[in-house]
Amino acid sequence: MIKLRKKQKVDKFANFIDILKKAPLSRDVFVQIAGRALGEYGFNVGEIENFFALGLELFEREGHVGLATAERLLGEQEFCVVDIETTGSVRSGQIIEIGAIKLKGGEKIGHFSTLVFAPQVPPVITELTGITSAMLIGAPSLAHALCEFRRFLGQAVFVAHNVSFDFGFISTSLVSLGQPPLFNRRLCTVELARRTIESERYGLDVLKELLGIKNTHHRAYSDAISAGQILLHGFKKLPDWVHTPEDLITFSKTAPSLQLEREGIREYIEF
Repeated sequence: MIKLRKKQKVDKFANFIDILKKAPLSRDVFVQIAGRALGEYGFNVGEIENFFALGLELFEREGHVGLATAERLLGEQEFCVVDIETTGSVRSGQIIEIGAIKLKGGEKIGHFSTLVFAPQVPPVITELTGITSAMLIGAPSLAHALCEFRRFLGQAVFVAHNVSFDFGFISTSLVSLGQPPLFNRRLCTVELARRTIESERYGLDVLKELLGIKNTHHRAYSDAISAGQILLHGFKKLPDWVHTPEDLITFSKTAPSLQLEREGIREYIEF
């Protein structure tokens, strides 16, 4: 039952965004639809500024409300490329590091990096990331780190390699602290890479090797930089019809995949 309610919440918000993407809504219709989709979060959907605070940038013009990302040109949009390190899954783990860079017009305009206090880091996570329990002594609390990150993120498009993990983990953590989830528009560099890079696999390590990206792996800030390079590479491969951030998100989800058939699978099929 819990899973079903969560899915219904996601579907309500997704449907709300899908409607807004098509065309601006009259203010009265917007308030009605937004109230049905987001009323559970307890904020006044008639105040556009409230959406800004939660990461969703809207515009109001001539009595209509629409998505800013549906009209703004790509070069004028801020993209926040994010990576997190955690002690485990979203159900049993906690965020222990957040790294992010902010890009606009193909240039880096800001960065964010912090460790996050946790009482203990499992040995397997230390082996993977190099982060130890001792390194987290005196680090900001999860509540403080997420507050500062949300301030840095603003209304930027949230970008990550496998964005559902990073976006979902941060949103779930916010809700566990009594805060609303992120409402930012989001873009997955795995999905974008599948439409712009020919490869058998699209893990971050594979794409780093293909694109010649050399930095530390499995640390949040370094991985955010790597995902940012994948994003910038994708920008160079876009078709002419992609003009806005919403066009880019649509392209990343619906364009034909360039994924190559894996050699082992091909040999097995031929045999």
